[in-house]
Amino acid sequence: MPGVPGTPAQPALSAPPTQRRTGLRTGGWITVIVATLAAVAMVVWLGLTTSQFPTPTVEERHALERVQTPDEAPPAPVEESNVLVPAFAPWAPGTRIQSTDHYPEPGEHFTAQSCTAAFSFTGADGRAYAVTAGHCGRAGDLVWPTNAETAFDYAHEVGKFIYSGMYGDANEETKGIDVGIIEITDTERFMDVVGAPIATGIAKDLHDLDRVCKTGATTGYTCGKFEATQRVQIVNLDDDAEAQTHGDIASVCAASGDSGGPVFTEINGRATVIGVVSGTEAGRAGEECFEGMEDPLLMSYSNINQVMAVINHVVPDADLVPQRW
Repeated sequence: MPGVPGTPAQPALSAPPTQRRTGLRTGGWITVIVATLAAVAMVVWLGLTTSQFPTPTVEERHALERVQTPDEAPPAPVEESNVLVPAFAPWAPGTRIQSTDHYPEPGEHFTAQSCTAAFSFTGADGRAYAVTAGHCGRAGDLVWPTNAETAFDYAHEVGKFIYSGMYGDANEETKGIDVGIIEITDTERFMDVVGAPIATGIAKDLHDLDRVCKTGATTGYTCGKFEATQRVQIVNLDDDAEAQTHGDIASVCAASGDSGGPVFTEINGRATVIGVVSGTEAGRAGEECFEGMEDPLLMSYSNINQVMAVINHVVPDADLVPQRW
């Protein structure tokens, strides 16, 4: 139903999330998980064609600007650096995004995939990029802020998928890794973030993990026990083909829309990215979930070694500054 010109736009009712089943295989058992993206039914409202993009408050803009560039660090740390920090990060970890495979027309009913961005960075040439889950989009898909509603909002995308490990141009090292890369084409447009913006720190190496946390557009910040690494997942893609991938798993609550969100561990009191949310245990979406439950729900994620393999393949000149946290 098209909107009435001059009337504030209201989103259409949400459709059930598209479910792509995956499986975690360990020895003689299989735990089925589902990719955590949400398919949301939308309408492009005519609205006022002269309307402006939503703008952040002064406090919101200052909070984001404080975490877009790295804090000052000693030029030659005594100990070897343990994190990589983007020289510039236009989107904070946990930025909400949605994507489409075309430019929506006024009055058109369409489906937008809702996901979360793990972190962002720039290349040596200044072009900006964001990392999310590979199943959140194919190369060429358009990326929008989640507050887009009117035809004016959908006239210019904020970015475009340039790579998907589930659908795209992978090499032998990156094939099947559930990580996607977005080129951010509008770094000035306001993007909604889950919680307060935090600085981006990317773990260089994976050490012994006990407890991990994640941030997602749907369930926010949740934590739980690390369970296992490099478990095989069988992913049913949207063209009914099957793809095999690998991921780590943890007992962490997640749901549709959390896909692509950052998975964290703590280094000296600071949240440090160690992965990207991929999927959650299928068939248990309606269950209550909390940390420490007797039969915990499982979340699958691509670990930071996999994420960096994709970045090195797609943006080999990523401007990431070594620091010691």
